[in-house]
Amino acid sequence: MAKININNLTYSYKEYYQPIFSDINLSIDTDWKLGLIGRNGRGKTTLLKLINGEIEPDLGHISKNVSTEYFPYSIKTKYTNTLDVIKENIGLLKTKEDIMDEIISSNNEKRFDEYQRILDEYVELEGFNVESSIKKEFYLMNLSESLLEQNFDTLSGGEKTKMLIIALFLRKNAFVLLDEPTNHLDEEGKQAVFNYLSQKKGFILVSHDCELLDDVVDHIISINKSDISIEKGNYSTWLDNKNMIELYEFKTKARLEREIKELEKSSEKNRKWANVANKQKNPFRPYGSNSGRGNDAGGSKLMRQAKTSERTIQKNLEEKKNLLKNYETVSDLDINQNAVEDDALVTIINLSFGYSSKLLFDNFTLQVRQGDQIWLRGNNGTGKSTLLKLISGEISSKHVLYQENIKIAQSYQEPLWQKGLINQLIDDNEFKYRFFDICKILDINTLAPNKPIETYSSGEKRKIDIARALASENDLLLMDEPLNYMDTYFKEQLEKAILEYKPTLVFVEHDEIFGRNVANKVIKL
Repeated sequence: MAKININNLTYSYKEYYQPIFSDINLSIDTDWKLGLIGRNGRGKTTLLKLINGEIEPDLGHISKNVSTEYFPYSIKTKYTNTLDVIKENIGLLKTKEDIMDEIISSNNEKRFDEYQRILDEYVELEGFNVESSIKKEFYLMNLSESLLEQNFDTLSGGEKTKMLIIALFLRKNAFVLLDEPTNHLDEEGKQAVFNYLSQKKGFILVSHDCELLDDVVDHIISINKSDISIEKGNYSTWLDNKNMIELYEFKTKARLEREIKELEKSSEKNRKWANVANKQKNPFRPYGSNSGRGNDAGGSKLMRQAKTSERTIQKNLEEKKNLLKNYETVSDLDINQNAVEDDALVTIINLSFGYSSKLLFDNFTLQVRQGDQIWLRGNNGTGKSTLLKLISGEISSKHVLYQENIKIAQSYQEPLWQKGLINQLIDDNEFKYRFFDICKILDINTLAPNKPIETYSSGEKRKIDIARALASENDLLLMDEPLNYMDTYFKEQLEKAILEYKPTLVFVEHDEIFGRNVANKVIKL
């Protein structure tokens, strides 16, 4: 049975020296279906890249007797037909076919050895069965076979994502590393990936989607505050165990604190009595006299008891230090907005809008009123992000009317700040104070002065963008898929804040549970 073994692995980011992993040891069976979880910035993508060999550890090593394949990956091929693109991404199969055809056409005997070598490689990769294998995978992923004849560039983002995942699982002897594969997929696309992965094995899946982690994995790797652990079961099993351990450790911590307090009192009392006994000794008694010996013995006994108490206190303190070392503290998030006199903030009247030949909105009408939490739903390509741009004024239209002096804050799918140092991007001190306060609440370390934005993880960059929007003075907040790349703690923080503060909000989100919980209006596009 194949294994991936991680031995004594230590790794730090070199540019600004940030320790990520220290002396990590893990053993992974390559038949397992693993979910990789952890808060944003803990190193999930970094761990995948270490396993994949893209980066080297500072200390320790990773041994594996399988090839690892990483998603997402870029497509570099001259081919345009979808079937050919998939073949090429499985193992350069289309290139091998073309070379073999060329050798046969040339009838060049000098190249027959080359032909035989390529043919052997093609057979080893099961090239003669690959088309039927691709069609089988298309069925599992709920994709139409007719897409195989289309130009790959004409496919939707969701269709491309599904096909790239299929190509990885068709690679020979491959252990697949999937980094947030369902981001930007609509509900239908996410469900297709759920169903597909539930029938596969031999992968590590990074995801913050609890439903996905419950449905498709049988082990959880958790990057904690102080270590990395691996546990059999799905996300719910892991969460139940985590909560039980924390409850036990809280109770143990409380017991140890009580014991330490009692021992400290006892130790102090014994010390005082020992000092009194020593003062009462007769310093002039004759040599060899028994006079005062009782006081000496009593004082020594009390001092020994005090030292024993101190040793027990120290032992309890050490035991206490080892408790709750992975306990996550989560602060409440505030959402503050201006009070407005007129509750009609944005009104869209009889809007018709689209791109080239595709009409997205036909005689569309919508009013955003103060206190609305509007959820924009729909499959990919139905105009959800476009509608946010129309509401924000990024796309102008005479059919969109605004309350006078309205202030709109927006968080984007692609963060507004992509590079540079945060301190150099902010001039306003009042905004800076609010922004850094929100970053702290969202568990973003902005204290590293020389850490550029581009070096933060995808989830951290999204949190920085959301903090930017929340720190901006606004009457209306727009959010485009705020949960993409985000850890479960952020989801809980945002959901709780929306329910408590009831901001005027228009948002796009494919997370069904979140949408149902926070929205008071739903627009299906």
